[in-house]
Order: sequence, then C-alpha cells, then structure tokens
Amino acid sequence: MMKRKVETVWAVLAFVLGFAVLSPAQTKILTILHTNDTHSALLPFTHQPYPTLFTWFLGGHGQGGQDGFCGPGGFDREYAGIARMSTLIKKIRMGKKNVLALNAGDVFVGSFEFNAYLGYPELKIMENLYDAMTLGNHEFDLGLGALAGVVTGALAGSDPVQLPLLCANFAFVNPHDAADPANILAGIVKESIVRTIDGVKVGIFGLGDEDPINYSPAIAARFSGHPLEVAATQAASLKASGCQVVICLSHEGTSFDVNELSKVAGIDIIVGGHSHDLFKKAVLRNGKIIVQAGSHGRYLGELQVKVDAGGVKFLNWRTREVDKTVKPDRTIEAQLNVLRQGIEARFGHVYTDPVAYALRDISHDWPAVGPFRDAPLGILVSDAMKRALLASPTVPPVDCVLDAMGYTEFGIPAGKVVGNDILRAVPYGYDEISGLGFKVVATIVPLDVLIGGLEYSVASVETEQSVCLQPSGLTFRYDSSKPAGSRVDLSSIKIGGVSVAELGRDYCVVGLTDQVFNFFNGLTGGQLTRYDPDPPIFEYNAVRDYMKSLGFVFYRSEGRVIDTAAGGGRR
Repeated sequence: MMKRKVETVWAVLAFVLGFAVLSPAQTKILTILHTNDTHSALLPFTHQPYPTLFTWFLGGHGQGGQDGFCGPGGFDREYAGIARMSTLIKKIRMGKKNVLALNAGDVFVGSFEFNAYLGYPELKIMENLYDAMTLGNHEFDLGLGALAGVVTGALAGSDPVQLPLLCANFAFVNPHDAADPANILAGIVKESIVRTIDGVKVGIFGLGDEDPINYSPAIAARFSGHPLEVAATQAASLKASGCQVVICLSHEGTSFDVNELSKVAGIDIIVGGHSHDLFKKAVLRNGKIIVQAGSHGRYLGELQVKVDAGGVKFLNWRTREVDKTVKPDRTIEAQLNVLRQGIEARFGHVYTDPVAYALRDISHDWPAVGPFRDAPLGILVSDAMKRALLASPTVPPVDCVLDAMGYTEFGIPAGKVVGNDILRAVPYGYDEISGLGFKVVATIVPLDVLIGGLEYSVASVETEQSVCLQPSGLTFRYDSSKPAGSRVDLSSIKIGGVSVAELGRDYCVVGLTDQVFNFFNGLTGGQLTRYDPDPPIFEYNAVRDYMKSLGFVFYRSEGRVIDTAAGGGRR
C-alpha cells in the first residue's frame, strides 16, 4: 500500500515538474526589428541653420563640432545613417533573445550614395544586420540587368550579396530567353524563407507593389498574380509546413495592408513599407499585427510578440529614433568614409558646400487644411526647370512646366542646403554618364492633350497624390467631388495668366522631365516631338542652380492648383 502511495506521489511530482518545464518552453517571446524605405540614406542627415545674429552668438557660426554639431547651443540637426542603425540593431540583439531584423523594401534610390555605387555597398552592410528584405519598386528603377549585376556583385567586381531577398508576386524566370537577366534573379530572389528561432518556425514572404505607374512596361509584365491571391497562397503554404509565425514583408502601403491584406488568412504579422508612414501605434486588424516605421532610416521599429499554443499575440511595439544619441558603428563608419571620398571625388563637396539657405521647410506635401493643392517643393522644382529651359537656346521657349508630385521626395528642411539635400528632393532617374537623374526636356502639347493630362492627374486625388501635377506658368482649379474625368474647370486654366480660351492657339510649349514626357507622349500614341536641350539639363542641376541664384529661398503653397470642393473659390 505504501509502495503504491509513493509511486502515486512520484507520478504527481513528475507531472507537475514536467508541466513546469514544458510550459515555458511552449511560450516564446520574439522581437522583430524593422525598417522600410531607407532610400540609400547611408550617411546621416545634417541640417545646419541659416546664419543670423541669434545663431551666431549661440555658436551656430562654427564649422561643426563632433557629429557635425556647431558646439554648445548650436541648432544643427543630425540624425539617421546606417552606422547608427547598425549600433542600435546590434545592441538590441545583444540584450534580447530571439531577434529578427527585417526591411520592407525601397533600399535603392535617393542619395548620392546610391548614384555613385548603385546600392551594392548598402546591401553588403545590410547582410550582416538583417535577416531578410523584400524588393520594393525602386529596386527595379534601373532595370533587371542592373539589379542582377548589383546582387551578384558583377557591377562592383566583388562578392555576391548574401542578404536574403524576397518577392513572391513577380515572375523572374524567362523560359523563352536564356540571356534574360531575370533568370539570374530567379536563382537569387526567393518567394519566402523559413527561420527557426529558439524552436519556433517563422515563415517570411515578400510582397511587392504592383502599381504599373511605378515600373517600366517590361517589369510590369512580370507581375505573377494579384497580391492578395499570392499572399493567401504563401501564407497557407508556410502554415502547412509547420510555421507557427507567418510574416508578410509588404511593400504595398498602409491602406492596402490595413484594409485588404489584413483579411488574408494565415498571416500573423504585416511589416509594411512603400507609403513612408510612421505609425504612432501598431494596428491590430482582423487578427493581424501591422506596423511601419517611417522612412530614410530615421526610425527603427521594434515589435514584441508572444508565441504559444494559442498562436501569436501582440505584446508591444515602439519606434526608436536613430538620432545623435546613438553612437555610430565605427567599423561601418570607416567604410562610409571611404564611400564618401569617392562620391566627393566625382560630384564635388555635395555634403558640405552650401548651395543656398532655406528660410523655412520646403515641404513635399501641400497644406493639410484648405483648398491649395500645390506643394512648396513641387512648385520650387517646376520653377527651377522653367528657368533652366528658358535659358537654353536649343529648345522652343516654354509656356509652362509640369512635374508630377510623385517624382519629388522628402522635402528640403530649413537652414543650409547642400547638394545631397537637393538630390534627395529630386532623386529619381539615372544617367550612366553623369550619375544624375531625370533630364529636363520640352514638347509642344495640343491643348486637348494638356487638359486630358490635368484630368488624369486629379482623377484619384482622394487616395493618390503621386500623379498630381505641380505647375510653373500654369494655374487651374478642379472639383474633387465630381466624377473622375470631368473635374477640371476648363475656364480656370490659365497659361502665363491668360485663359486658354484666349490664348489664340490650340497648343502650348510644355517643359517636363523626360519621365513625365513619356506619360504625355503615351496619351497621344507617341505623336509628341521631344526637344532636348544641348547641352543637356538635368533636373538636379536645374534646382541646384536656381536655388543658388536665389541665395535665400522661401517657398510655400500659393494656390496654383485649387480644389474647389475643399473650399476654394474662383480667382
């Protein structure tokens, strides 16, 4: 009897102790670090104030102290940079168990660092920091051949990139052309990967934006299926393989992630990008955890989740600012110094030499309140292009200039403006010879085509501002409450202050970037004639020279474009 009691006690103890050991093993805490839309911001952003007696007496007149600050009391701002990001990621990895670091795309394009080296050094640095990244639309800006050359190391004459690259909704294999560089990418870019972290299987897949406006026709033809269908297939496959956590690295934008992707079964976490949104808190929608961490490497997102038999549960999320309090990783900082020397040898002192002084922030966005739909940066850039074209003797005198809002970026902060600030504001396009971006051209546009372009630019303005045209020498009004295609008030269109009805001709000479020219040329079925200045004018040079001529720059929204549905009256 006693023996049976002892056996019973030992059985109970074994069960209790076994449960005590097993239960914690079944509950794990994962930390997911994430960035997105870093846009080749390898070096820190440094913005110095414009000179005044006030800043002089407080130390703002110096050449800059440690970390680029102007000594005690100075107002210089410095933040971001991949050397600081490296320090932060490594510090968190050392202090916590079970850490993943992910990037949601658009690593390429946006600075002289990219234009000089095409993204290769950045990916090589990232391979020692991140576990995976998805491809954003700007990874394809230079074409499939260039992307293949970068990730294989062929363009740099060096080792291939080891960072796992993901994209589940692009078809890279071309069975009809063995020489197609996409076939190289097919062997490198994966739909998904699986990582086992402390016994927890984590499946990660990438999802790229499929808006055709962001791609050349050749690349848009690679879309392999609707993103939601692809996501459902990937999530189901990863769950079926035993993954307890499924993460979608989405380069689709916040609206899509929250309203559409959150409905896909099997996904636990959506790490977002593309829309450059700095979330104030994580979004919990349809059982999904959705996060995004701004842009340009200024913030590192940090998500913690609990994984147990009941699934994935949200614990907390925060962003860490990558500011001057984070000391740079010295090893990476040494690499960046070498890269910077190469950039300055080619492009000049684009990080230090003043071009002009901005008396206020030149915002990329139009005012949040009121009817004005022209953005300070957009109208600055279009004014600069107009000035450059009018000075060229090899193109017809332009009546107006139009630039798409989506082809400007970031804005220009108040204070001292250097070349790299300007390139960050107009970062798109790439010319192999100069290393700069879009060229500025002119064309003769029939007025009906011009009106069609204006209508197209405001057809989806409620949800999509990237195609909205920013003018110089032209003003117009539209009503966003009306059906798309009939929003522009034709009587309001003025060129050089003259109504198009009184212009005396059925055409106008328009200046634009070569990219926007391609759009207008498409509206006519390729009937437009392109006039290229000789020597060529690059958008970057046009903006730089215009700002230099002004010295002190003050730009704000002024009502060149007005949405009457938002309270704008007739002028």
